[in-house]
Amino acid sequence: MDEEKLFVVKDSITIEGIDENFVWYESQVLQEGMRAWAYKFEKIVRVMEARHKEHLKMLATVMDENAALKKQLKEKNGA
Repeated sequence: MDEEKLFVVKDSITIEGIDENFVWYESQVLQEGMRAWAYKFEKIVRVMEARHKEHLKMLATVMDENAALKKQLKEKNGA
């Protein structure tokens, strides 16, 4: 009686074929990723610019209030 020889896979190897469909698909995936990254970057820049404007307004308000308080103190001490 012949012994049966069993085929056993010892290693698993993944092979990615490089054809025009693969290249097209991967280029689309990369383009979408770059668009998403660019959108996130622009959003961060817009938010930071808005916060910077708010901080400048707050500083101007505080400086104006400080000047007004100094004037009041000078008037009170001078009177």
